Amino acid sequence: MAKESILRRFLDMDPDVIEFIEELPQETTSLRRSDFPLHVIKKDGNEVIVLIEIQTDFEKDFALRLIEYTVRFRLKYGMEVIPFVMLFTPTQQATGFYEDNVLTFKYRVLRFWELDSKNFDGEIWLYPFTPLMQNGESLLNKAEKEIYESKDLSNDEKADLLTAMAIFAGFKDKNIASQLIKRRRDLMMRSPTYDILIEEIEKEKKDGWMQEGLQKGLQQGLQQGLQENRDMIVDALDEKFGEVPEQIVSIIDRIDDRRALKSLLRVLIRCASIDEFKQTLDKYK
Repeated sequence: MAKESILRRFLDMDPDVIEFIEELPQETTSLRRSDFPLHVIKKDGNEVIVLIEIQTDFEKDFALRLIEYTVRFRLKYGMEVIPFVMLFTPTQQATGFYEDNVLTFKYRVLRFWELDSKNFDGEIWLYPFTPLMQNGESLLNKAEKEIYESKDLSNDEKADLLTAMAIFAGFKDKNIASQLIKRRRDLMMRSPTYDILIEEIEKEKKDGWMQEGLQKGLQQGLQQGLQENRDMIVDALDEKFGEVPEQIVSIIDRIDDRRALKSLLRVLIRCASIDEFKQTLDKYK
């Protein structure tokens, strides 16, 4: 639904079928990848490929890479290719046009900072982008509440939308992003994007791309989530086998890997005795 909303709202398309193109055939070992290449069949039967490229900051050589993506997809599929750039931070360089003494190239560019968030009120699939827009902060609480309380969205969809909203809010105000993560961590932890962000916390020490407030909020959410998972395992053990030995509780409390805790919970569901569970737990000593 998010892809359909983007195509309708920003490219004025009426899509019937939207398919993500998994990968472009590897003609060279160093072939670059487009962010989101989509095969779109319109309601009128016409087919196009839309290359959605996401840019936080517009890089000097980006247009040349976009030309490369466009030409490769055109050669492979033999149909119209629409290069579409979604740009998050203000710049004068993204003109939608590139020209040198050999090439002339046009592309579609969406400058979020030029949009007014008020015009997107009610478009729930586009709510994550509103923090990047004008007056975005004023719509943020309403958008967050509508996503969280929606009866039409699955919990996984809510998790993805809220996580994306937190990321984009971090570009404008790190404190807003941090508070959003704290409030909605219960759902956001279901999102694969949240898992990726947690993994990026360690990379932040080297790369420095994540804003301090957003990093702090994610770290707090991670620690709280770990403790909830530990408590869940201990409570389940107590319910299934009776009082849990302190030695087992101590080992569980030292585990700081979410995947390990989830794996232990699955083991607990299957095991027939606490001794059987302890055999698996011993490798985490």
